[in-house]
Amino acid sequence: MNKKKVVFYYPDMYVGGVEMAILNLAKRIYKDYDLYFFYRSISNLEFAKELAKYGVPRNIKFRQPIFECDVLVYCSLWMESDDYLYFLKPKRRVLWCHAMIPPSGNRFYQLPFIRKMDDIVVVSNAANSTIPRGLYTSKINKKIHTIYNIVNVEEIKQKAELETPELNLARDLNISTTARLSHEKGWHRIKLLCDEFSKMPGLDWKWYIIGEGYFPEEVARVHTLLDRFPQVKFLGRKLNPFPIVKQMDYVALLSDFESWGLVITEGKILGKPVIASDFPAAHEQVTNDINGVIVPMDNYNRYRSIAYRIVSNKDLYKERLKTYDFEKVNQESVKEWKKILDKEKGE
Repeated sequence: MNKKKVVFYYPDMYVGGVEMAILNLAKRIYKDYDLYFFYRSISNLEFAKELAKYGVPRNIKFRQPIFECDVLVYCSLWMESDDYLYFLKPKRRVLWCHAMIPPSGNRFYQLPFIRKMDDIVVVSNAANSTIPRGLYTSKINKKIHTIYNIVNVEEIKQKAELETPELNLARDLNISTTARLSHEKGWHRIKLLCDEFSKMPGLDWKWYIIGEGYFPEEVARVHTLLDRFPQVKFLGRKLNPFPIVKQMDYVALLSDFESWGLVITEGKILGKPVIASDFPAAHEQVTNDINGVIVPMDNYNRYRSIAYRIVSNKDLYKERLKTYDFEKVNQESVKEWKKILDKEKGE
């Protein structure tokens, strides 16, 4: 019996959450399907080599021969991706929506693209709520499936033990944030919490930033923090951030919005309480004052009391971290994905 031919398309492959989600799913299903990974650019050759173990990475160039496949999985929400893939002739189309359209965004210009999909996979219940439906609510609702991304728990734990970087840790409090240096990652909230930590007499603390920026203003944003707070340390891009994260008291993600927040999941796997901003998907992973702290988006008057809770309760939060069966969730996610990929045209 011939295997179904499945194409995953993501325009620009870096080594972020979307790319790791594609790779982790591929590792679980590659024996059952012929997998292809189409992209326009890729920033890391090691990542390309890793993809090649499970399918065929393929760089899209201007003139492409017609390529027929059973399922085309769009890993990008933007409708122009459909025009770019004119040469692909899929029997079925699936949108894998990792993005969460911000409240200020115009959701409805994407509606024609959304309506073309046979199925839509979202990575959280919060992301589900942002999918535009317009006048087609009942039809689109039937297509939507919430499937949590697969996380490779053992691999994360193994990578965390590969080395122990010398960080000159603070005595009282160590926090890490792994994120792009873009505005929506909430650097102003980090600044406000750092302000509060700085006011605490005798507190020895450090905040480590792991990531990179692609534009001068993004790099400048972090340098503003570095200039103001000597306790903030910028470590740049790390292909393996886990040896750093394992040494922290907290992981922090203070974004304006996230469809899920992989940094939170990775931190929990390594036994770290979480500091998260109040974006909807955070509540699917963090219980306030149980396994971490939810920080208000705009109510800055509460930051002082929150900073004190962060300092005072770090051991308590760590003890309260619930035992979460990540592998059970992984198996359920694979099962749901196979149901979608195994559908025939028109189902």
